Amino acid sequence: ADSTGFSPYPGNINVLVFRVPEMAERLAATGGIVPEFVNPKWADTEKSKFKSPTRLESLMQDFPRLCKKEDQLGFTQLERLMSFTCVKNNLADAAKKNPPDCALSAEADIYACNARLLELAGEGKVSIESPSKVSFLGISADIGARIILAPSFGISLEDMKTKIKGKVTISGKSELLIDGDVTLNDLELDGCLRISADGQLPKKVVRNGGSKLEKIPDSELKSEEPSLQIRGYRRVVVTEEEVKTL
Repeated sequence: ADSTGFSPYPGNINVLVFRVPEMAERLAATGGIVPEFVNPKWADTEKSKFKSPTRLESLMQDFPRLCKKEDQLGFTQLERLMSFTCVKNNLADAAKKNPPDCALSAEADIYACNARLLELAGEGKVSIESPSKVSFLGISADIGARIILAPSFGISLEDMKTKIKGKVTISGKSELLIDGDVTLNDLELDGCLRISADGQLPKKVVRNGGSKLEKIPDSELKSEEPSLQIRGYRRVVVTEEEVKTL
């Protein structure tokens, strides 16, 4: 860690690229032996017993430690919102962690990422209301417009830029699903809109009751599906509009 208390180096690598000749040379020189460590998870504050079996590990990002001074190394770092989220903690642990890395936080991350992608793709033409704090099962997250973009809408930012031709305004309570090769012209959304089609969406104003995330009563939670038990909430539709042809 540096003076900020955080490491200046990336802690998570999603894409790792090697030049095969250099990698083969390093493997030949080291015999495939890489730095190793153990990272125990403790079940109690006294660290007297393991929470789960502890294993010997090695990190992909430790490979540069095997390289020579003349080897060329580098990395591209993105903000977490645009590159990583996960569901890995039980509810008790999630309530004590930041980020919680649970169902609620991962869902919030996906909505926030899609909102940011629309804003970037719109290059000033997209306005999305800021999220607000929600809390379920003792875990909090910022959730605003719940935006879901299927790969058919765009698989890169440059691709998405070609799909936004007009002004787009989305309220914080809205839900937007785009599943298709859709081009957005002027769109004002305050509610729920689900598009499953290909083509040009003409100028459109949508105002309806939308949908909401509703707390599941404690008396019902244990009888719900596991996917809802780990959330503590469910989606409730008041009014929604569907577009299936353009």
